[in-house]
Amino acid sequence: MSQFLQKYADRFVSKWLILVLDLFICATTFSFASILRFNFDLIYINPNLFKYHLAIILVVKICVFVYFKSYTGIVRHTSIEDAKMLFRVNTLSLGILLLCYVISWGGKINVFFHLPLSILVIDYFVSSFALIFSRLLVKSIYENILGSFKTNVSVIIYGAGYLGLMVKNTLMKDKKKKYNILCFVDDNPQKINKTIEGVKVISRKEAINDYIKGNKGGHVEVIFAIQSISPTTKTKIVEEFLSNEVTIKTIPPISQWMDGELNINQIQHIKIEDLLEREAISINNRLVKQFITGKKVLITGAAGSIGSELVRQLIKFSPSKLVLIDQAESALYDLETELIRMDIGGVLPNIRVEILNVSSEKSVEKLFREECPQVVFHAAAYKHVPLMEKNPYNAVKVNVFGTKNVANLSSKYGVEKFVMVSTDKAVNPTNVMGATKRLAEMYVQGLNSYHGNSTRFIITRFGNVLGSNGSVIPLFKKQIEVGGPITVTHPDIIRYFMTIPEACQLVLEAGTMGKGGEVYVFDMGEPVKIVDLAKKMVQLSGLVLDRDIKIVFTGLRPGEKLFEELLHSNENTIPTYHNKIMIAKVVAEDFDILSTEFQKLETIIAKMNNIEIVAALKKLIPEYLSNNSIYEKLDKLESTHELQANT
Repeated sequence: MSQFLQKYADRFVSKWLILVLDLFICATTFSFASILRFNFDLIYINPNLFKYHLAIILVVKICVFVYFKSYTGIVRHTSIEDAKMLFRVNTLSLGILLLCYVISWGGKINVFFHLPLSILVIDYFVSSFALIFSRLLVKSIYENILGSFKTNVSVIIYGAGYLGLMVKNTLMKDKKKKYNILCFVDDNPQKINKTIEGVKVISRKEAINDYIKGNKGGHVEVIFAIQSISPTTKTKIVEEFLSNEVTIKTIPPISQWMDGELNINQIQHIKIEDLLEREAISINNRLVKQFITGKKVLITGAAGSIGSELVRQLIKFSPSKLVLIDQAESALYDLETELIRMDIGGVLPNIRVEILNVSSEKSVEKLFREECPQVVFHAAAYKHVPLMEKNPYNAVKVNVFGTKNVANLSSKYGVEKFVMVSTDKAVNPTNVMGATKRLAEMYVQGLNSYHGNSTRFIITRFGNVLGSNGSVIPLFKKQIEVGGPITVTHPDIIRYFMTIPEACQLVLEAGTMGKGGEVYVFDMGEPVKIVDLAKKMVQLSGLVLDRDIKIVFTGLRPGEKLFEELLHSNENTIPTYHNKIMIAKVVAEDFDILSTEFQKLETIIAKMNNIEIVAALKKLIPEYLSNNSIYEKLDKLESTHELQANT
């Protein structure tokens, strides 16, 4: 029976059959109204006259039904709107029949159209009730039969407003599960102890004590149906439920609903990103608009996490042209496809997409010569620490000399502003990747003060971004999907996190306010312990740690350190007008000296000897001390030389 219902659950009754049934109900109710009018004494009913009256009733009603298409609704989904439609249709039918009654008043020829007024009124009320009741009855029977084969799920809906009601109605329509709505929970004391469609509204404390700790509803799911709430408050509420081993789900913003309706498949487990979000930042859109509008903008690394989000945000400020370059073919194709899809209305600026490696000086110069960009956002870089620890040559080639190429050409072709996206790993670097980014920072900052340069060079420095390609959160998600284990390098490792949109907003703001030579650091909030992050992700997936999935510690990876820093020990910060953006007081290196050192480094990397390349990096960046890496021996060798020199 269950398989039969599931097989035919999506099939609907013919609309013509519904029309026939509606007419049958109307015929029955008119007959009943006629009998009721004469107190069930049939001798007062003239059979010959009755059949004409019944025919007129049915003709009028079928015309009205067909005109308004009242029979085309899906009976199992009957709603208040359907009931209103039937009521309006029946009212119009009564109006037409009353018109017939008035026209035929006192006329012998029109005696067949002279329907008794009392019978029409009785029939109106009885038929209205019967038509609506029949649909509700079918809906109820269908839901009860189908519901008896559904999986039972107990649900608490957090939020007793419009969104909470929409969630309830969506759950009730689900074909596969039968949801038992235990209660609504709301923080508004004025709503407590009231009911919404028969479901009581209670406080969070009462819900936890009665339905979760008290186990009234068995295993309970909590669906978060509030969107106008601060991230801090949301995180506090969610963590309180998580501590009681409750499955928590959430709904997407209304803008993502299909045709304005919430789909059951859109109610999903709350994501860790939702708990790591901070208060929404505000940027000075007016200043950013003045900075970007009507200008030709070049973005390197445009297909990456930061680069692609920069593209999406820059579009809002109407640049005259966007020039997007990246060496990742597939990712760049995906971005181009997304932009084409967005541009259905033809509102996007002129966009040029090119596969290009920033370390190829001739290719980059050809692009600069053709486009002459006015603003450059340099986001191209190799960023994965363990991979770059194995490949110092490529790290230096792209991160250092790729930056050098783009920066030099920006100066040569008179770019107004060059904004470099850097990383917290450039501060007191312990790995090759961080060291190359720090060296790139030094070159860009030195070039800013070089004589004859008119381009303003700006550096932005921040930590990890949530959900970026290859970051820890997507990795944990994949590991959870396959049943684990989740791999964490060290129990004490911590990281700063920021959302991709937030990071890009701050990059735009910093680029706007920059006068040249600044190293901007962003307020990254409180650091997050990675093992705690993993535990929360397990809980949010509805799993139990150590029973369903385990966490395994694998040891620090080459070049990895327990915590990241945004400032060097010798650096301080200067506040800006934006409370989340500060300027690091970094002393710029002499550009002439740097240029000489870069020439030496270029000679060294040509040999492709990893040890020599890293040794050269350490010479240029004295604070670069390798950690958990084969290059630690270079630090020991340097210490030995210093000791011998001092003695």
